[in-house]
Amino acid sequence: MRRVYRRITTILLISLFFCCSANSQEVIVNKPQSENDRRYDYPHKLLQLILDATVENNTKANVTHSEFAMTRDRMLFSLISGDKLHVVAEAPKKEWLEKLLVIRIPIRKGIQGYRLFFINQDDQALISKMNSLSEFVTLPTGSGVGWSTAEIMRRSGFNVVFGSNYDSLFDMLERRRFVTFGRGINEIYPEFNVKKPRYPNLAIEETLVVHIPLPTYFFVSPKKPQLAKRIERGLMKLIESGDFDDYFMSYHQEVIEKTNLTKRKVFSLPNPNLSEADPLNIEKFWYTF
Repeated sequence: MRRVYRRITTILLISLFFCCSANSQEVIVNKPQSENDRRYDYPHKLLQLILDATVENNTKANVTHSEFAMTRDRMLFSLISGDKLHVVAEAPKKEWLEKLLVIRIPIRKGIQGYRLFFINQDDQALISKMNSLSEFVTLPTGSGVGWSTAEIMRRSGFNVVFGSNYDSLFDMLERRRFVTFGRGINEIYPEFNVKKPRYPNLAIEETLVVHIPLPTYFFVSPKKPQLAKRIERGLMKLIESGDFDDYFMSYHQEVIEKTNLTKRKVFSLPNPNLSEADPLNIEKFWYTF
């Protein structure tokens, strides 16, 4: 009798496993570079909201991280193959636009294009005296390899110095390998709070902002066309219901208020990666200061 019960229990567990597997899917996103790398928290949680809003036939989907952290180039390769990575939230780059499925809805409403700069606090006096872009570009600036903003800034005359990974850029700034390190306003304050204890001389530059028209889009593996359609449908559903704006402000209201953009000198850079296909004229997609 005990053997019978054990056999029945085993069968039930196996059935439950296959049942759950049939009614759930994994959507693989990029693993952060380190425990302190919070850059992708917002898009990954937004993606889960989108998947939850588009459940069909009782088939749920859960966001899960890739097995290891990847460079931007490795992300592109992995997205193309579609095995180890399904979705990444990034600014548009030529090769990504050509080889991946893109949902052209700016999930950060363009605020990442407002760039403030990490500096060593000793350099604030020097930068405060600068009143033109031509002066500011004379300062070497740091960037990660493959970042879309790096090429934009290089084309505008900046001397861009590359770091091997995100965390190493803070070490390079402290060692004065470059003078400025640009970050979106959505990134710079949380990162400052994390990095300041380790880098006491770290500061956020106080007087200027560089603006680049810079959407962040969800890029999806070409092997996952149905997933791309689901993400676009779900994102529009959240926008129309107002839930997207609520989520956006819950993440960004505090940093938007801290920025005081209207009191800063604004230097504008063109973004050659954009085209008529980008929804620059759809007001509800963008945050206006």
